[in-house]
Amino acid sequence: MSVQPHITATIGVPRGVFLRYPAGNQAGEAGKPIQQRAILTAALESAYSVESPGTVVELPFRWRRFPIEEEQVFQGTSSGPRHPKGEVIGESLDTMVRQARDYKAWLEGRLSQEESSSTPIHGFAGALQLQVGRVDQLIETLDTSILDQYREVMNSIATLELRASGKFV
Repeated sequence: MSVQPHITATIGVPRGVFLRYPAGNQAGEAGKPIQQRAILTAALESAYSVESPGTVVELPFRWRRFPIEEEQVFQGTSSGPRHPKGEVIGESLDTMVRQARDYKAWLEGRLSQEESSSTPIHGFAGALQLQVGRVDQLIETLDTSILDQYREVMNSIATLELRASGKFV
């Protein structure tokens, strides 16, 4: 299990899983047993899907919560630490990714219609395909670099808040 896939791939592991979490959190966030169980289950299940040596599979989990207020752990659900003012940004990012995926699906459906049309419009299918690629790039940017920047900002604020409250030295 890795949070740095480029290093994991370089050392030539027989099979690996990549999790977009900060270092030290390969099995999930501390105090979130339901999340940890889901991550470990997904990691073990992904071992069956690896067909060639050196494959590193990305798990579909994303780091979203930040340690300002620690909620109780064993209430039947595991919602974990949160930053109340910044959480809405993470939720907005998730919504944007979902909407972009919906739009991509619509574009792909329209492209399929155009390609099967008996009277296609010259150049329209190519233009639709270009837009599908651009939406793919948008989704990748939102779900990687923007999410990483958001996490860095929120972690910095969380650390400052903890220091100010005397809970973190």
